[in-house]
Amino acid sequence: MNSGEKAAMRDYFESLPVYSEFFDEAIDAIIASMDSGISAEKGRVLVELGAMNKDFWFLKNGFLKEMYRSPYAKEDSLFNMIPPSSIFVNEDTLFTNQRPKHYFSAYTSVEILRLREADYLILQQEYPVEMNLIYLSGTAEIQKIRRERLNMLRMNKTPDRIEWVQQRQRELYHIMDRITLAQYIGVSRASLYRAFEKNKKYQFWYKI
Repeated sequence: MNSGEKAAMRDYFESLPVYSEFFDEAIDAIIASMDSGISAEKGRVLVELGAMNKDFWFLKNGFLKEMYRSPYAKEDSLFNMIPPSSIFVNEDTLFTNQRPKHYFSAYTSVEILRLREADYLILQQEYPVEMNLIYLSGTAEIQKIRRERLNMLRMNKTPDRIEWVQQRQRELYHIMDRITLAQYIGVSRASLYRAFEKNKKYQFWYKI
């Protein structure tokens, strides 16, 4: 990684709720083991994160779409949106050792840094407590967003769901096209368009 990427990682680790000077040695070792990973333009499916990949990834810039490939549906469904400054993994392969049902695509242009599985295992042996706490703290925000989104999907009215994204996911809302928003809040495009026609405050930067 270059100096800017190393500085970004240092800032990220120091922003975690669990951070203290106790973690500094482990953080230095993690940063020294990471590489620049992937840069991708909008729309690219990141095949590097599929297959049986067990690496750990840090989304430095941009947004990722995490898609679910169902064996029972004709179309893949939107599982999650991953924001910048997030640690993430391919959970299918890491935790169940199965071929993944999820895949990732670049919703915007993205820069992703990587900690390879082999390096993670070495660090895990040397810094077991620090590595576990950093991982749990780092992924807590994504898990929180997932839980909040599930609660949002229990709302009955489309306008309530739109307003939830406006208020809780403001940065994402302003770059979202309407098709992706409909997928994210779990409604049909027709239902979303009716809500937009009735209330002009649901304005988009993009009109796709």
